[in-house]
Amino acid sequence: MTKHAIKGQITDYDVIVIGAGAAGLAATQAVLAKGLKARCVEAQNHIGGRVVTDTGIFGVACDLGAHWLHTRALNVFVDIGRQLGFDLYPEPDNNYIHGSDADIARLKAETRRFSAALDQAARAGQDVAAGTLFDTTPPWAMTAAHMDVLIMARGLDEISTLDRSDYAKGEDWFCKQGFGAIVARHAGNVPVTLSTEVKGITAGINRVDVATNNGLLSARAAIVTVSQGVLAAEDITFDPPLDGDRRRAIGAITMGSYNHVVLQLSPGILPVASDTWVTYRVNETPGQPPDTGGFLCDVAGSGLTSFDCGGPFSRALEQAGPAVAIDFALSRLAEIFGSDIRRGFLAGHATCWGKNRFVRGAYSGAMPGQSHLRADLRPPHAGRIFFAGEATHGPEKATVSGAHKEGLRAAAEVGALLA
Repeated sequence: MTKHAIKGQITDYDVIVIGAGAAGLAATQAVLAKGLKARCVEAQNHIGGRVVTDTGIFGVACDLGAHWLHTRALNVFVDIGRQLGFDLYPEPDNNYIHGSDADIARLKAETRRFSAALDQAARAGQDVAAGTLFDTTPPWAMTAAHMDVLIMARGLDEISTLDRSDYAKGEDWFCKQGFGAIVARHAGNVPVTLSTEVKGITAGINRVDVATNNGLLSARAAIVTVSQGVLAAEDITFDPPLDGDRRRAIGAITMGSYNHVVLQLSPGILPVASDTWVTYRVNETPGQPPDTGGFLCDVAGSGLTSFDCGGPFSRALEQAGPAVAIDFALSRLAEIFGSDIRRGFLAGHATCWGKNRFVRGAYSGAMPGQSHLRADLRPPHAGRIFFAGEATHGPEKATVSGAHKEGLRAAAEVGALLA
């Protein structure tokens, strides 16, 4: 990856790519491969967007964003990672349910009931809120539903049944060195200018002008790969303004909330194998969101245990702050495995993706009744401004692999325009 200053200059390119996440990096690589002159600009001080591996917080690899390489049969990054020499492996079938045998039986029964209701609604073409399909009052019912809250990063009243049913399903994989490490290495020498925030994009007859905090860029076309949260907040202005169909789609395909609360624990203190997923009974307190989440223990043997939370509870912890989030995760883990967990606690870190103004959430999901509007996010604007990202993909929506493929798709469309 190379970085170049642009301050105060108007530089002519064939293509400006906005955002250096998986979509933006793929788009830039593909445009350059066509022999076109391209520049990728990124508002943050690192590449990867919502898939980033940190090694400074704990001294070992820690995925702060995407961690699961979903649906191995479709996911391009499994093969990419292997080719680059990373250690990848299928998600182990290690599961621990905190409860009695009777509790586990109830949970499995409720999970089957919820899955059947979702499948039936999807087959009938009912694009309704998932929460309307379920009676969440029986014991373990909310716990059964919480996996959908985690997967979709939104509450049951915000989950579109059709959007949920469209997700590709299959075997998930992990990378010992971190998913973000694969994306960063694969980016290679992609030319990216960091800490460059785009303020506005103006499309003319034969050119596009991109105004940034570091100066003005001009090109024959632009590819916008920022998150739905950034588009919804109108942090980037468009001239001419975005059309009504696209604005409605941006309002309908919104950002969910998903965060990691990572605990570093003494070696051997957890009585479960590495990469064990721990499910506990979700608590429902009047006036508060259900404490939906789960633990991925001793991730890849790193000594890190990640409490993953989604939807309203993720938002609540984010608002309460990292100290509250870390204390909750540590307390719940101690309830499950005993007070020795507290004595083995070394350090913690909580992500706050919703508070990151360059992201404003986790990944996209359709509001109930609005899943059909995803198609309106894809078409180019004003003939020269193209859009790509996880939100514009079909079955791999909300995934890094889907974002990568959308970057390639947008690059192909730009290539056809500029040929």
